[in-house]
Amino acid sequence: MEDRKYKIKIALICAVFGTIGVVTHFIKLSSATIVFYRALIGGIFIVFYTYLSGKSINIKSMIDNFAILVATGFFMGLNWVLQFEAFRVSSVALGTVCYNTMPIFLIIFASFIFKEKITIKSAVCILIATFGVVLISNIFYTGIYTNEVLGCIYGLLGAIFYALIVIYNRHLSDIELQDKIIFQFAFSAIIMAVYLIFITKDRFTFEKNLPTGEVIVGVFCILLLGLFHTGYCYVHYFDAVTKVKAKTVGILTYIDPLVALFLSFFVLKESMNMTQLIGAILILASTLANELIEEEK
Repeated sequence: MEDRKYKIKIALICAVFGTIGVVTHFIKLSSATIVFYRALIGGIFIVFYTYLSGKSINIKSMIDNFAILVATGFFMGLNWVLQFEAFRVSSVALGTVCYNTMPIFLIIFASFIFKEKITIKSAVCILIATFGVVLISNIFYTGIYTNEVLGCIYGLLGAIFYALIVIYNRHLSDIELQDKIIFQFAFSAIIMAVYLIFITKDRFTFEKNLPTGEVIVGVFCILLLGLFHTGYCYVHYFDAVTKVKAKTVGILTYIDPLVALFLSFFVLKESMNMTQLIGAILILASTLANELIEEEK
C-alpha cells in the first residue's frame, strides 16, 4: 500500500510549483536573468543539502555522463526561459496549460527515438490536445500575430525541451539524483550567464529607476524561487516520487496547473474567454488521460 504521507508531500509540492508563475510575475527582470538566479541559488542549496545529509558529490559520475548532462542542462535552461517568457507575453494560465502538453511530446519523441508504438488511444489524446492548443491560442478570433499565440508557442517549445530532458535522462547511468541536478543547474546558470553577458548584454540587477518596494519584493521572490521552489522542493519531490506509484504521481502533478489557473484568475486577475477555457480543459484532460493510458500499458 502506498504511504499516505508521500502522496500528501507530492500534492503539496505540486501546489507550490503551481505558484511559480505568480512568483515570477513580481520579479522585474528578464526571463534569462530569472533562470540564471534560479539555477544558481537552487544548485547551491542542493550542494549544501547534500553535504548536510551526510552524502558526497560524485565528480566521476558526472564526468562519465558529461555529454548527456551538458545536453540536459542546456535544455533545462531553455525550458525555464521559454516557460517564463510564456507567462510574460501572455498569461500564467495560458503558459502553464501549454507547458503541460509535455507528455504529448514525450509520446511523439519516444516513438521516433525508442521505436515505441503510438496506440490509437494515445493518438486520440494527441489530437484532442492539439485542438485544445488551437482553441486556447484564440487564433480564430484574433489571428496569429498576437501575444496569446506567441505565449502558446513559448509554452509548447518549453514543453518540447522538458520532454527532451526526460528522454535524455533515460540514458544516464550510475549517477545519483543530487549529482545530476547539481550539474544540470550549474550548466544552466553558466549558459544563461554567457547569454546575458555576450548576446543580449542584459544586466543582472534591477533597473535603477525601479521603485524600492518592487526591488525588495523582487529580491524576496528570487530567493523564494531559488531556495524553496527549486532547491527544497526538487529534493523532496524526487525523493517522494520513488515511494509512490507512477499513476498516482501522474494524477497528482495536475494539481500544479490547477493551482496556477486559480491564481492566474483570482490573484493576477488574468482572464480567459469560454473558447480558451474549453481548450485548457481539453489539453489537461487529454494529457491526464494519456498518463493513465501509459500506466495501464
